[in-house]
Parts: sequence; structure tokens; C-alpha cells
Amino acid sequence: MASEPLIIWTAPTHIYTEKKPDWYWAVGLITLALAAVSFMFGEIITGIFIVVAATALVVHASRPPHIVRHEINDRGIMSDSTLYPFLTLESFWIPHEVAIPRILIKSRKTFMPLIVMYIDEVDPEEVRAVLLKYIAETEHREPLLKHVLEWLGF
Repeated sequence: MASEPLIIWTAPTHIYTEKKPDWYWAVGLITLALAAVSFMFGEIITGIFIVVAATALVVHASRPPHIVRHEINDRGIMSDSTLYPFLTLESFWIPHEVAIPRILIKSRKTFMPLIVMYIDEVDPEEVRAVLLKYIAETEHREPLLKHVLEWLGF
């Protein structure tokens, strides 16, 4: 059964920073150094894993973000074609100290990380007012690793 959208907006999937050639050189040299140390200690599998993981990170970090359609309806929060039902969501938080508005959503599912959705085109207070009707507002913080990776350009 289709639900009537209460609020709709589009936003990027992640924050993108343009990569300069120096960034690729730095990641490549660090990767090669770590892999060489692993190989010197006889950890062949670890060395191969480091190279594969770094390659995957570079490929992922080089892609510009996709624009995603977000929607809040009476059943839950839709992000493109993925529905996060309100019954599976514990709480949300819209931090005010960040430059780019976003919603941090905590799920009741054990292995689901904090869901981060960027807010664009609509007022964050309007999104907050709609979400308060369905789930609790509790302060959440983004993981430190996410901030470190963003600072490093990933």
C-alpha cells in the first residue's frame, strides 16, 4: 500500500572533495610501505589485503556522490528505494554544529550502523518536526573514524 509523502528532498550520498594527484601519490606510497613491511615479516596475506583494501578505498573515494531522493511518510524513511520503517528505528538527531545539515538515525537492529542522510533543499527544522511525530529525538554523534576519513579525503 502506497503512503503519502510528508516531506521529500534530494541530497548527495556523501561529501565529495576533489582529489589532487598528490593525494593519490600519498595513498599509494603509504599503501606500498605498509604492504612491504607486511611482506618483510612474512605476512603475505596481510600485504595483499592492504593493497586490495587501499585500491577499493581509492576507487570509492574517487567517485562523485549520487543524488538520492529522500522521503518521510507515515511508514518510515525512504532513501531511494530503501525503506527504513519507524518500527525499526530507535531515535534521530539533527546536529546543529555541522556545516552541511544531516540526520543521524539510530536503528534498533544490532548490526546496522548509524544511518546518515544529508538534508538539502528543505529546512532541517521542518524535517525534525515531522520525525518527532514518529520517533524519539536523542543526541547522537558521528563516529570519530568518519571524521578522520573525511579529513583525509575519503
